[in-house]
Amino acid sequence: MDRLVYTALTGLQRAQEAQAVTAHNLANAATPGFRREMAALSAGYVAGGSAALSARVQSGGESPHDLLNPGRVDQTGRTLDIAMDGGAWLAVQDSQGGDALTRRGDLRLDAEGRLQTGDGRPVLGEGGAIVIATGFQTLRIGRDGSIETRAADDAPYTVVGRLRLHSPDPATLARGTDGLFRSPDAPPDETATITVGAIERSNVEPAGALVELVQQSRSFELQTKLLSAAREMDEGSAALMRVE
Repeated sequence: MDRLVYTALTGLQRAQEAQAVTAHNLANAATPGFRREMAALSAGYVAGGSAALSARVQSGGESPHDLLNPGRVDQTGRTLDIAMDGGAWLAVQDSQGGDALTRRGDLRLDAEGRLQTGDGRPVLGEGGAIVIATGFQTLRIGRDGSIETRAADDAPYTVVGRLRLHSPDPATLARGTDGLFRSPDAPPDETATITVGAIERSNVEPAGALVELVQQSRSFELQTKLLSAAREMDEGSAALMRVE
């Protein structure tokens, strides 16, 4: 009987985790460059020859990322909006001062001229965080990630920095708790390009995610019914064993 309880318990835990993943995806459906997570199961093994022990092993939950399907690219016409082409990723600085990667391209300049993503991550260039001196009249970003400014309409453009782009193998990318990706073995890619005046949206399909959430909710309800059935069978067995 307890094997049935363990089976139902595993189902409840996995259904709850799947609901959390889907809810996280829905919450980021409007986040530029977001990559959706997917709920999956992994097998678990317990060392030892006891059949009773192995029967109580619960499967583990995993959340792989959908890295191969890009989000929709919308033309915005904004000078600081960029969309990474192909498998390119933009290098940013995390809260600990380390390097990380993102597909988010809604860039902006703060009051001190620091180039940041829409969520406030400093954008990295070839020499570290990119800081652009104030006082320029026009700024533009090239397809190769080069950043140029000029002081007046009749003045020439001057290169003031270059975005650091990487093209890592998707299999080496790992997402941190801060939502940023990391791939230690991916060097800067000098051939990577971007599309300026455009932005990549999240690859989450809200309608599909809502359907998944309904299915996961029904799965959770099914597991609770299985637990109730196990309790009823246990009570019935105990009644048969009761001595009047």
